[in-house]
Amino acid sequence: MKAVCKNVGGAQCVAFTAGAVLTGWGDGNVRCHDAASGEALWTLPNANVGGVTCIAAAHGLHFFVTGGMNGEVRIWDMRTRTMISNLKEHTSRVVALKVLDDDQHVVSASRDRSIITWDLIRERRVSSHQQKIGGINAAVVFQASDMIQVVSVGQDRSLTFWDLREPQPLQVVPGAHTLECTCAALSSQGVLATGSKDQRVKLWDFETGRLLAEEHGHCKAVLSLAFSPDGATLVSAGEDGVIMVWKIDIQK
Repeated sequence: MKAVCKNVGGAQCVAFTAGAVLTGWGDGNVRCHDAASGEALWTLPNANVGGVTCIAAAHGLHFFVTGGMNGEVRIWDMRTRTMISNLKEHTSRVVALKVLDDDQHVVSASRDRSIITWDLIRERRVSSHQQKIGGINAAVVFQASDMIQVVSVGQDRSLTFWDLREPQPLQVVPGAHTLECTCAALSSQGVLATGSKDQRVKLWDFETGRLLAEEHGHCKAVLSLAFSPDGATLVSAGEDGVIMVWKIDIQK
């Protein structure tokens, strides 16, 4: 599948749904393409002023969520593309979104150092957690039956582990990278990957925060990371224009 959109500010985020791909763009629009053919299905104009920086779809596919450059978290009806809610407490770019399993709550993280859990039924904040130093550039969310855990990374070069039931971090791994952390991804096998302006990709045990492996493959900052569904492959994309595919064989 290949879809080309010209003069629209560049794609900044992507989410997969059944048979379709949702993308958020620098021009503030959301575009939907057929996953098989690449055919453009629809465009939602002006979803977020200044650009759509994050996008996520509900598990039931009846709504999707966008995060924007100015901090708005917006909920949209998937069929009609009308806005259901506009949740505005973040004061800077939204860097991560996760729709929880019940399709009634969303976790968002922002460059403003905050992580917010939203109740979509009541349209209000349930909890807020604040990183002490440095903006957040990325966050991953893990949901178990009795807890929601988050790892945030950013300007402070550390890994910060959160249990959203607790007001303070569970653990902070200082100096995880020598320069600003830029991205993170979590595998189905409990391996956390982080990338940084130091050009390195590092792998961590999500449960303990222990460093498992590191590689220096890019010659500029690592900008994006994604695991395959089975956790056996990691893809990294860098500011150098290089996409690298890594085989993951880690004994935790």
